[in-house]
Amino acid sequence: MLRSPKIYAAFAVIALISLLSIFKTDPNRSAKTLVAIANYGPHSSLLQTIDGIKEELTKLGYTEGENINYEISDVNFETSLIIQMLHKLKASKPDVIVAISTPIAQAAKNLIKDIPVIYANVTNPEEAGLVSDDIDTNITGASDRQDFSVMLDFAKKLLPRAKTVGVLYSLGEANDASMVDALKKTAEILSINVLAVPIEHTRDVATRMRVFKGNVDFIYTGSSGAIQASLPAIASTAESMKLPVFNFNSAEVMSHNVLASYGISHRQIGANAGQIIHRVLLGIKPVDIKPVYPDKADYAGFISRKRAAKIELAIPADLKNVTIVD
Repeated sequence: MLRSPKIYAAFAVIALISLLSIFKTDPNRSAKTLVAIANYGPHSSLLQTIDGIKEELTKLGYTEGENINYEISDVNFETSLIIQMLHKLKASKPDVIVAISTPIAQAAKNLIKDIPVIYANVTNPEEAGLVSDDIDTNITGASDRQDFSVMLDFAKKLLPRAKTVGVLYSLGEANDASMVDALKKTAEILSINVLAVPIEHTRDVATRMRVFKGNVDFIYTGSSGAIQASLPAIASTAESMKLPVFNFNSAEVMSHNVLASYGISHRQIGANAGQIIHRVLLGIKPVDIKPVYPDKADYAGFISRKRAAKIELAIPADLKNVTIVD
């Protein structure tokens, strides 16, 4: 039976659509995927997140320079430059934009409507306005929300007489207000007081920390960019006041700048974001991907033996899932 040219044309269109579909969903395709990463600044926790993203995508079949490229930019914690950075990344027409930190994610949500946005290192996506049931939403991501009961239990095991924790928070970051609120609620359950001190600029840190002297038993430093960028000043001032510092991640413990940490791995947060990026590249819409939060398997503790010796702290022998850093 003879077929008309129209039928052959129809078959050709169907074949072409199928071929395009394969290219869209196969990470080993010849066309390179472009992932743009908008970072807040060059800090260890943020860089670990980027490493985690790349490592996870490599496991999923993406090889940098072969079928995927990354365009990475940061604003060195200057909020006034965020919009300019996002415009520059958007102009590259990436397949996905990754927004690392709350300020970057909030700006990306408002500015970018036609490219999927995946956030990472956002403590409270709901309060930051990043979670929506809107069918047209183009944003989802991986939170770094911490269970403070885990950290405070750890602190009490190291410092059983501790009654009050001091915490600095940035007035310029929505993450920080959420963090302080969560910390206070958890601390109250554990009969621990919280002395929260706001800062507007990193240069204010040494002055604002004077409030802690004689009023707190240890200091907790959270994940916000402004606080982490100020950590050298915080650690130095705390040492002069003989106050131990618990950081939200292990990087500063490994370099013996602070006493301890018991928190989530930001490399794992990056891996969580990498999984989401992969799903988006397969064609799944962000609205159909729920935000990912850390689970208990993502937590680990670290203690600097050098810092412990400086404050004559005896490290308990029965600590679980804790690494002593020599």
